[in-house]
Amino acid sequence: MMKTDVIITNFYLERVQLYIEGYVNNIDLKSSSFYIQNPTEKISLQPNQVYIENSKFKIRINTVNINEGDFLPASRYLLIVQDTKKNIAQLDSKYLNPQFYDLEENEIESYNKLESENQKNNFLLKKLEVKFRHGGVSKNYIYTITPQIARDLNEFIINISFKKPKPKLNYVQSKKQNIRKRYNKNSFFIRDFIFKSLFTISKILNKKRRNTVLFTSDSRAQLSGNLKFVFDKMIEKNLDRKYNIHFIFKRHVSERRSFINKIKFPILLGKANYIFLDDYHPMLINLKFRKDQEIIQVWHAVGAFKTVGYSRIGKKGGHFYHYKNHRYYTKTFVASEHDVPIYGEAFGIKDKNVIPTGVPRTDAFFDENYREKGKNRVYSKYPNIKNKKVILFAPTFRGNGHRTAFYPFFKIDLDRLAKYALENNAVILFKMHPLIQNKIQIPQKYEKYLIDVHDYSDINDLLFITDLLISDYSSVVYEYALLQKPMIFYAFDLEDYVATRDFYVNYTDFVPGKIVNNFTELMDAIENEDYETYKIDTFLNKYFKFLDGKASERLVDNVFNLPN
Repeated sequence: MMKTDVIITNFYLERVQLYIEGYVNNIDLKSSSFYIQNPTEKISLQPNQVYIENSKFKIRINTVNINEGDFLPASRYLLIVQDTKKNIAQLDSKYLNPQFYDLEENEIESYNKLESENQKNNFLLKKLEVKFRHGGVSKNYIYTITPQIARDLNEFIINISFKKPKPKLNYVQSKKQNIRKRYNKNSFFIRDFIFKSLFTISKILNKKRRNTVLFTSDSRAQLSGNLKFVFDKMIEKNLDRKYNIHFIFKRHVSERRSFINKIKFPILLGKANYIFLDDYHPMLINLKFRKDQEIIQVWHAVGAFKTVGYSRIGKKGGHFYHYKNHRYYTKTFVASEHDVPIYGEAFGIKDKNVIPTGVPRTDAFFDENYREKGKNRVYSKYPNIKNKKVILFAPTFRGNGHRTAFYPFFKIDLDRLAKYALENNAVILFKMHPLIQNKIQIPQKYEKYLIDVHDYSDINDLLFITDLLISDYSSVVYEYALLQKPMIFYAFDLEDYVATRDFYVNYTDFVPGKIVNNFTELMDAIENEDYETYKIDTFLNKYFKFLDGKASERLVDNVFNLPN
């Protein structure tokens, strides 16, 4: 949890009124404001009443009338005391002590069987949960107030849930819904039939042709990343004279293709002798390719860090044994022998088809001219960062995918970062994951020192000018390690991330830098230059077979059977 100056000593309900009591340290309550806010910062609500006595406070939340005359909506809420900064309220430790509760013998036994501290804490806090049932007995209408320590935030929250049946549709609405369902089902069947028919016809007609290459991705708008490095190497080796090279891209898996690409795509899939992918591609799962067709996966991530594919069997949102999601790849290319059995497992393919040539886009890190051009591109867009110490903050998202992705920015003390930047001729760049829905709010007075660079597309360019990287679970650490510069890992929710996402290797043994658990530890590490850089060489030796900038060349030579 964050070091806090706000402590909650009591919370209770009187009918539908929620009361929270506590005290503060080093905060002037008379010039402060109280509010509750969900982690994505989309909902912020002021209490109905605040009582202040010296350093003590008591707030009242009317759960039936707080939201502009409406009830407190379902969400997770932090209690915040705002003075010159955002202070997150923390629960008094007595609530996390089993001796505070009158536990039955079987409850004590269940408590002791729990593995993590978070599970134990929430087991105890659930004793304080309050449920309101419609009419006192309903199983369909249930409004629940639960105090918790959020696993993904490692902070105290009040979790509000509201179970209710979906509203019944009237006759007209029901008819419209049924028509829409039938249309969608029939439309999908027709589109799928046309797609597979075009693919099959093309596959038969082009059976004897051996001169077509297709680069395709359902998660990028244009040629970039590993695919671009492979393509550039093909051009360098004059393979464009021998092969007809085609491209079919779209920005996101949920985005619709243009009409022309809807026709071209299945035809090219049936025609191509070599198909290069860099991510999961759902349209290819149920296609029956010719035996002579090569489906080559040049996965977008470097190395094997967070579990993917079949490695997530049994996990929420994971594949299962009968899925075909990745099994059709004929080859995939990785950074080292260490990754071979891991990618074989993740993709459900034979280890012999996982080839450690190195990852194409890492070639840029060994090309001095490329790096200088990248630096100049960044300096051209952000001229005021030149000749300053650059700290890049590049974490991954929290949440369960693109619909709920967020980052808890309250975990960052912008005042303290700006003070450090001012005193050390530094700038801090924030490059957040593109899925993150909430945006960092940088005060105007700090815009010279704290810069949001989310709209700068090439993270490699940013890495080239970076002196210190702050990340957490992002695979960007592989690329940055190649520059042999320091890293800090701000992993405030490590226990939760390991439990829900999981890693191929032990996180604490894996990362090539210092791990910190809260913002105070992070700033101490920055100010004292305590980076544990000795871990970088061990990391490089284990996770990279080659450190020569020739990964693209080895890959192209292997795929097209070119002499070394």
